[in-house]
Amino acid sequence: MFGTGLLDRLTVGDHICWLVDDDRLRMREIAGFVRAGLRDHHRIAYCGDYPEAVLASIDELGIDTAAALGSGQLEATTAEASYLASGVFEPESVLGLWAPMASAARAAGYAGVRVLGDMSWAGRGVPGREHLCRYEAEINRVVISNELIGVCAYDRRAVDPLELRRLAWQHPGIAAGGSPYDERLALRIRRTRDPAGLALSGEADLAGRNALRAVVENVFADCGTDEVTVDVSGLRFADRAAARILVRAGHGPGRVRLVGCSQPLMRLLAYAGAGEAPGLTLSA
Repeated sequence: MFGTGLLDRLTVGDHICWLVDDDRLRMREIAGFVRAGLRDHHRIAYCGDYPEAVLASIDELGIDTAAALGSGQLEATTAEASYLASGVFEPESVLGLWAPMASAARAAGYAGVRVLGDMSWAGRGVPGREHLCRYEAEINRVVISNELIGVCAYDRRAVDPLELRRLAWQHPGIAAGGSPYDERLALRIRRTRDPAGLALSGEADLAGRNALRAVVENVFADCGTDEVTVDVSGLRFADRAAARILVRAGHGPGRVRLVGCSQPLMRLLAYAGAGEAPGLTLSA
């Protein structure tokens, strides 16, 4: 048996916060995450503390890590070799790692890349960790643009609860012991190519607000065009803050077309000032 169902519904483009407080469960979920990557022909990266011990533990659960490492499909590195390669945490440097990794994986024929980051180092007072919330928000843009799956594992026993809540809110989705990731309740953001823009699904509320803001505020630059379409037909729920983020994009440097707006969302957008946004067009 692999995993316990916490991470089973992840697909390319997902970036979630995984709250950990049970070491045995943690290893089972890592094994499940790796097994799914091997099955789906993804390149898999583990970045965090004690990678040798993690590999040994998932070996005992039936993963042939030697074969996966030998083929290059799996790699395991320390936080010091990834997040803290310069000796401090520098968000821009770390953000710059993932797109080249994804490009190399595609060139090698992989269908995607899945990264599991053990963020235990964040509880050790590392210089630069005060920038972690900004990093977690900005990496949403990297994940949806580069066919990545990103899982950030935070240990509840090592991080202050209030800080942990702020960090979790930078992710569009959350999983925890007894609470598996649910794509219907999380916010899913996907890049679209034709038409250029975004597709939103799930629930756009407080938990995913910062992720949505980071992506929408940069949508013109990331799509390389001054006219984008945002398909909101998959949203089950959106709050006023999400509506304000979408309306604000209509005051940007280009034109935004929101398609698939439900009547409740139309009312929220009107309340947020959609009628005064010169670059915004709404379609039911």
